[in-house]
Amino acid sequence: MNRKWIPGLLDAGRLYQKPKPWMMRMGLDGLKGLFHVFNLPLIRRFHPWMQESKTNMYWIPVNQELEREPDVPLPYEVVEHFIEKSSTRVVMDFCGCRAAHKCERFPTDIGCLMMGDDAVKIPPEFSRMVDKDEARAHLQKAVDAGLPPFIGKARIDNFIFGVPDNSRLLTVCFCCDCCCVTDLLKHIPHEERQAIVHPLEGLEIHVDQEACIGCGKCAEHCFIEAVSLDSGKAFISEECRGCCRCVSVCPANAIKIRLNNPDFVRQAVKSIESSVRMD
Repeated sequence: MNRKWIPGLLDAGRLYQKPKPWMMRMGLDGLKGLFHVFNLPLIRRFHPWMQESKTNMYWIPVNQELEREPDVPLPYEVVEHFIEKSSTRVVMDFCGCRAAHKCERFPTDIGCLMMGDDAVKIPPEFSRMVDKDEARAHLQKAVDAGLPPFIGKARIDNFIFGVPDNSRLLTVCFCCDCCCVTDLLKHIPHEERQAIVHPLEGLEIHVDQEACIGCGKCAEHCFIEAVSLDSGKAFISEECRGCCRCVSVCPANAIKIRLNNPDFVRQAVKSIESSVRMD
């Protein structure tokens, strides 16, 4: 199949086969500047990255500590649904965010999984087409590494990968809290952030105040600054989008997560498919 290429943020890959870390870092710094500009109401209102119909993402927690009833599916079955349904699956050879920041905490070779008809238009210089089994193996590799999938319609990725927006590109980003571009979401107002990034329906996160030792590690690792310390104890605000990284870094096991909605997979799939056409 012919995989067409048009200019995007990773243009340098056309010349160097693989973009240099300093080039990607410059690109990410440029994106950071754009997200600060989004604080201007008029720009934020009309820019496609900030519109719910153009960006509609869900965090999929991967923590082993997740509590659930027997009839409640595992969270990453949301991703598996789309792997099974998608016409095309493309795995990025590396994570641009981690490569740019020279991440030492998580593997750089676990890149995004992109699906849908328009995934074939992603530059082949730094990606490869995979079958369903290979896509599942890539998902499992990310989950085993402790990287929570971030799935849905991400308009910014059309820009990054140079793919026209036909609402036929589904993103599964495997984000780390230290490097990922999702960290930029903290720079936009609460209302817009809530409209485009969602926790799974029925996901509950609770801090055991007696067990909490007030070390602040959960706050340090929260990409969206939803965790803070109040009187020496962790407090999780309504800003929380449900990535559940705070659970995995808590040395006292004081943060508990529970998924109590057996219908969350159908609900998340329905929402995502309202923004991305997978037929």
